[in-house]
This record gives sequence, structure tokens and C-alpha cells, in this order.
Amino acid sequence: MQALIEQQIYERARRRVAFRIHFVAYLIGVLINWVVWIVYPTPHVWPIWPTLGWSIGITSHYLGVYYPGQLFSIDKEIERMIRKELNKKDQNA
Repeated sequence: MQALIEQQIYERARRRVAFRIHFVAYLIGVLINWVVWIVYPTPHVWPIWPTLGWSIGITSHYLGVYYPGQLFSIDKEIERMIRKELNKKDQNA
């Protein structure tokens, strides 16, 4: 039991460190895009598109690491469906 808990803690820590690495890469990449645009300006503000795209990726990574199984969990969906069916039966009885 103790080994299982330690393994889960290790896995959670590994995911959090991987997210932090991804976040630092995101910050550096976005910063480079904006600096290039500032140094070589164009009428079109093109860095907004990679910034928005990468922001979607970093947000989904964050949610997956810090809120795993909250949004897209099969087990949670099954629990919701069972509760809904039980409530229907209670109301019909």
C-alpha cells in the first residue's frame, strides 16, 4: 500500500515538473515571437496567433496535471449517469 502511494506521488510530481518545463518553454517561445515582431515590425500583429494557439495547449496541459479526470473522466460520467437513473427511479416510485 505504501509503495502504491509513493508511486502515485512520484507520478504526480513528475507530471507537475513536466508542466513547469512546458510552461518555461511557452514563456520563452512567446517572448521570442514578440521580440522578433518588435524588432522587425509588420502591420499585421502575427505573434498573437502562435501565442493564442500555444496558450490553448498550455492551458489544457495545466488542467490535465492539476485537475486530472475532472472534465473528461469516464468514471465520473458513469457516476453521474447512475445518480441520474437512481433519481428517476425515486421520482417514479
